[in-house]
Amino acid sequence: MIEPGETVAVGLSGGLDSAVLLYVLAYINKYSPLKFPLVAFHIKTFSDYPIEHLSDYAKSLGVPFISHKIYGQDKGEIPKKGICYTCSRLKKGAIIKMAQEHDIKKIAFGHHANDFAETFFMNIFEHKRIEGLNPASKLDKGNITIIRPMIYLEKETIIRMAEHFNIPDLSINCPYEELNKRSDYRKLLNDFGATSNIHKPAKRIVESFYRKENENE
Repeated sequence: MIEPGETVAVGLSGGLDSAVLLYVLAYINKYSPLKFPLVAFHIKTFSDYPIEHLSDYAKSLGVPFISHKIYGQDKGEIPKKGICYTCSRLKKGAIIKMAQEHDIKKIAFGHHANDFAETFFMNIFEHKRIEGLNPASKLDKGNITIIRPMIYLEKETIIRMAEHFNIPDLSINCPYEELNKRSDYRKLLNDFGATSNIHKPAKRIVESFYRKENENE
């Protein structure tokens, strides 16, 4: 996923997953033969919330921090209709712009196996397609590669890693969390059974689907 010498930017959302990912990559960069410039970034999606603790955490690991703001006091709030879709699209554009400004070609996100399972079922029922989160995917616009180094780790494993390494809680609560459909699927999967029993067969389905698509091209 990572080549020696290439800059990797970690999306530091404020969640535990991205904090663990930044810690692990900083550790690898420091103590392993694999050396690469590492930076952390945060896309600020609504106004009036502090991000100093994100910057302080990155700097404590010796990692430079970049912030980019989509919304400010003068621009109002994100419209409530289609909130998650709107936020996602704006974030994607902001990430591409940030990457171009800093000549970054590789971006790492802290998505994990639970995210994979949730996205898989959301795509089936909400968008009528078989699709999951890939370990690595290319954005043609901006010539950027998205990597997800923890995509096969379960949430419980990441929580244990955070406890073991004493990683701080950097949580930033979204004011529109109750409008997020993902939370509904998260609850559904928790009620249905262990995510480990879901994301593994879902992963095989997605990989099989992509293989057949490529064979038909």
